[in-house]
Amino acid sequence: MKRRRPPIPKSPLSVDGLSFTYGELRALREITVTATPGCITAVLGPNAAGKSTLLRCIIGVEKPQRGEVRLGNRTVRSLHARDLAARMAYVPQRSTVAASFTVGQVIELGRYALPPDPARINHAIDACDLADLVDRPYPALSVGQQQRVTLARALAQLEPGGVMVLDEPTSAMDYRHVDQTMRLLKQCADRGATVLIAMHDLGLAADLAREAWLLDEGAMIASGETCDVLNADRLRAVYGVDFRWLREDGRTWLVPDRREGS
Repeated sequence: MKRRRPPIPKSPLSVDGLSFTYGELRALREITVTATPGCITAVLGPNAAGKSTLLRCIIGVEKPQRGEVRLGNRTVRSLHARDLAARMAYVPQRSTVAASFTVGQVIELGRYALPPDPARINHAIDACDLADLVDRPYPALSVGQQQRVTLARALAQLEPGGVMVLDEPTSAMDYRHVDQTMRLLKQCADRGATVLIAMHDLGLAADLAREAWLLDEGAMIASGETCDVLNADRLRAVYGVDFRWLREDGRTWLVPDRREGS
């Protein structure tokens, strides 16, 4: 008899008292925060702030020493791997595919925990500008192309009301595909997905994300609306750099302030 999968939860993704250590290194320190459904949340902070570790705890890859992550009324670690895959899609910084799968086959893997849906797969291929690469071996692609394939796999996987977790997904992409990816993530959020994206570009975060989490040395420094989190004094304390806002063509950008005397 086929096991029934519980419905995908519409209630928030929440993190409660999360602490994680690598040996003597405290990577996360009592993190408590909730992600808003239908919203893009930027996960920010300098190198070694704990961003990737937090995301890996959220998706259940790492087991925290204290605290828990919940999807609705269930802890992430209590969910069967297939049930979790049906609720949460993950885009890592670098995706490794051991076998010489084609681009199309890698994207199809996004549906392994879900009913087959060729239309969803084809839409993901087109949305990520991969139609000309679909028969190419995945290992033969550039890193930027591989990132687009990994994103397409997650798009094919993501179900309504689900969660998409991305760890610096555009670090090797060209400008056109970065812009394309940001538009796709906005569309996912507009359809009700909870989108978490770790990134270093504060200006892009200000333009893209409605909410932000700012980490430093494993601690949550601030969380809330992005415009409030990206406070100049707070950023100076975390990054050791002065920042200023630029406004151009109706868009607002946050950039390091390199003006003389700043």
